[in-house]
Amino acid sequence: MAKYYGENATIWIGRDTRESGVWMEDEIVKGGKEAGLRFYEAGILPTPALSKIVGESGNQGGIMLTASHNPASDNGIKLFRADGEKLSKAEELAFEKIYYGEAEDADRELPQVKIDEVRAEQGALALYVEPLQKYFGDLRLDGELLYDSASGAGHDFDMKVLAAFGLQVERLSPAPNGRNINDGYGALHPEKLSEAAKAQGCWGVAMDGDADRALLVDETGRIWNGDRIISLLAMDLQGKGQLPKNGVVLTEYSNLATVQFLTKQGIRVEKVVNGDRLVAQKCDELGFVLGGEMSGHVIYTPWLSSSDGCFVALMVARLLHERQCRLADLWPDYVDMPSKQWAIQVREKRPLAEMPAWTAQLAAIEQELQGRGRVFCRYSGTENKLRIMVEADDAAVVERSGEALAEIIKKEVGA
Repeated sequence: MAKYYGENATIWIGRDTRESGVWMEDEIVKGGKEAGLRFYEAGILPTPALSKIVGESGNQGGIMLTASHNPASDNGIKLFRADGEKLSKAEELAFEKIYYGEAEDADRELPQVKIDEVRAEQGALALYVEPLQKYFGDLRLDGELLYDSASGAGHDFDMKVLAAFGLQVERLSPAPNGRNINDGYGALHPEKLSEAAKAQGCWGVAMDGDADRALLVDETGRIWNGDRIISLLAMDLQGKGQLPKNGVVLTEYSNLATVQFLTKQGIRVEKVVNGDRLVAQKCDELGFVLGGEMSGHVIYTPWLSSSDGCFVALMVARLLHERQCRLADLWPDYVDMPSKQWAIQVREKRPLAEMPAWTAQLAAIEQELQGRGRVFCRYSGTENKLRIMVEADDAAVVERSGEALAEIIKKEVGA
């Protein structure tokens, strides 16, 4: 890590609420200090907050300990450059080469550098709120908001941020205990928030474990996925003349009905395969400012080139304040096309074009769906799985088509 960031570099480090994050942080800080690094320990905070702080602080990088939407038993490390951006794929590979190269040298002597620990928990909130206040100006919001943190990184942090802008925030999810992150609450499980919002007649936001992903729930209990949030924000920005080239970036997993709806509004839709990193890259390439994923990653590049759930909540709250209406009144008026995904465990990632049975079945399905739906398939980049998505105007056709393709994969390369 010191070889990558440079000796004597100053690094921000933060974590979500997993109990494993405590010892991981201790070990990283201990080893980093021995190699000459200096750390600002931000404590528990959302990934996008750490990203923004790193980019604003002028330090050399950042480390976030989180497994995002995964269960509490998992954990991982996200690395950030000095500008607050996540490492690119090429930079991640370069980092791994340094790491594995050093791992071979077990007897390597590390410099013993004594550096006073700089603790910055008290300052992290202010360092995030300050650029928010610059962006939103003297915005003062009112009204109630239900907040579901998934017992994760935003549980206290985002509550304070939202309250700082005047919102009356009621927390729905249980207090974090190190083992309950994403457990029955949050963006993966918005049903409890939906019930509460409907019962109380107010809107709400559900985050994932590191609070970069957000779903909304309106006053009637309807759940807004990323597609609908992007549609809402795109139309608002378009009306204000703040949607460059009248375009947005979505992924191949976005519902076809969303694309058709936006197109009717005069909004151009470009797609990438999947992943918020690719969305941000495409926005930069095309000069767009808005994009994201159906899962709730919503990217607004004038703020960050990655998703920030709290920022999205504030954008929506400002919109409701400006229009003096309910979130339910702004529901994008389209019906999602029936869609289903299959994830098939595979023993090898053989090219699909090399399977005659697959190509024949796919051709037959695409002929049947012509103009009425689509099939999207890809091997996972991180797991030994093939993901199949079928979308059509008939749910029975979706089920039949997806099962037929899944059975062929199980026979050909199934684990």
